[in-house]
Amino acid sequence: MTTIAVPLDAALVIADLCDHNAVRRPEIVGNPGAPIVSVTWTPDLTPDEQTAITDIVSAGKSHVGISLAEWLSIKDDVAGLVTYQGLASPTLAQTVLAVKAQSRILRALIRN
Repeated sequence: MTTIAVPLDAALVIADLCDHNAVRRPEIVGNPGAPIVSVTWTPDLTPDEQTAITDIVSAGKSHVGISLAEWLSIKDDVAGLVTYQGLASPTLAQTVLAVKAQSRILRALIRN
């Protein structure tokens, strides 16, 4: 059995993304109204499914309602922006890369 704990809204998105990406739909376990629920796959996920679930969970936790393919296209840009935000004194080149990453993320979010 594979189990993760996530917010309820993310769990619902994860379940939908599993349906659309050939991964077994998980069982969502938790008290009604609980902020955190368990998402469980029984039996354990296969290695291929585990690889897909890592990205599906990241997309589900992002709270932006994008498909897995869209998430995969911007995943590195999101990680780069998180790193950029942690820099005390970014260089001009780092700022240019961050602005370009923001543009790619916005294009994915508005699907244009």
